[in-house]
Parts: sequence; C-alpha cells; structure tokens
Amino acid sequence: MGLDSVEFVMALEEAFGLYIPDFDAVSLTTPRKVIDYLEKRLAPAESPQCLDQMAFYSVRRAAMRVLEKPRGALTPATRWDRIFQTKDHPRQWELVGQATGLPRWPRLRLGGSIPSDVQTIGGTARFLAARCPSAVKGQAPTWTKAEITQVVTRLIDTELGITTFGLDDGFVDDLGVD
Repeated sequence: MGLDSVEFVMALEEAFGLYIPDFDAVSLTTPRKVIDYLEKRLAPAESPQCLDQMAFYSVRRAAMRVLEKPRGALTPATRWDRIFQTKDHPRQWELVGQATGLPRWPRLRLGGSIPSDVQTIGGTARFLAARCPSAVKGQAPTWTKAEITQVVTRLIDTELGITTFGLDDGFVDDLGVD
C-alpha cells in the first residue's frame, strides 16, 4: 500500500472512529468495497441524519457561546471574517473550535488567514461532517449506507483529490492512487 492509500485509510479510521486492520485495508480496492466494509462494521441506523446540519448546529452553538452572537446572526452563509474581531481572529478561531468539542478543526493558513473552503460557517460544518462525522453524530453513532457513501465520497475528494469516479473504479488501476 502506498502513502496515499495509507493516509486514506487513516482518514477513514478517524472519520468513522474505528480501527481498520492492515489485512482488511488491502482488500478495500474500490469505493464500493470501502462502503460495503464500513456498512458491515458500523452500527446500522433506521433513518439518515444530515451530517452537515448536525455539524452546523454544533459550530453555531460554539460560535454563539464564544463570540456572544445571537442565533440569527449565524447562518450557513455567514463568513467568519464578518463576525470575528479583526485583530484577534486566530484566537477566536481556536476558541470556537475548542468549544465545539469535536476532535478536528480546520487549521488556519500561514499568517492566520482562514482557508477558502471553510470561510463560512456552512463550509466549516461541511469540513467537520467529512473529517469527523462519527464525533458529529455523538455517542454510539449509527449509520445508513447513504451516510457512509457520502462520507467516503467526500474523503476521496478531500484526501485523494479525486472528484470524478465510479463506485467500482479501482483506487490503483483506475484512479491512480498509490
């Protein structure tokens, strides 16, 4: 398994809060095989939950508490640079992240600027829904196949940089993952 494959498996482990043994990892050769494997390993849910929405509520609650902003001022389209105090935004960014209680929070760029994909509260929620969905769901999360598919698809995009693929495409042969 190449470095990209190892990092992708590690991202899956972190996202779903489980350990994937090397023996199992080498058999996960297509997105569909990853999804089927995770579906067998994770507790099933009867109905799907919107991970983006759950993450948004977590981020909004944290921002309301830390930044002392009213609920109505914090929508998915709200830009962080519009609600942070300019001179202290790196510290505010860190405190909002800590207040969510989630294990992942986007890092600021060198110089303290907010990365383009998380400049809004909604963008930050999507980041969290992709990177730590198990934590977003809370204690003893349950999963539908659609939710698993959504997270795996997002991780293939964010971790491997692949946006167009079929579920039966081979990671190595078709998608060029090493």
